[in-house]
Amino acid sequence: MIDFFLGLLVCIPLLPFNDLILKWAKKDPQKSLAIVTFMMAINAIIVLGYGYIMKPEESKIFILGLFVAILLVMFRKIKKLIGQDK
Repeated sequence: MIDFFLGLLVCIPLLPFNDLILKWAKKDPQKSLAIVTFMMAINAIIVLGYGYIMKPEESKIFILGLFVAILLVMFRKIKKLIGQDK
């Protein structure tokens, strides 16, 4: 269970970074494809770096925590993007 929560902790660096990128996308919507690509690359670096640094004993449970964290961040991004359209 601890490995699951350790995987979930990757939300800490992902949330502020994604908020910053969404603010940038709001300012310059013409570069949206480049912004999305940049966001995916940085998110992958954060998640892979975090997984490499932690080196958990129960890797399947840790990865499940990472997936839940990514899902939470994605829901938050979608919610913010839908809120921008109104």
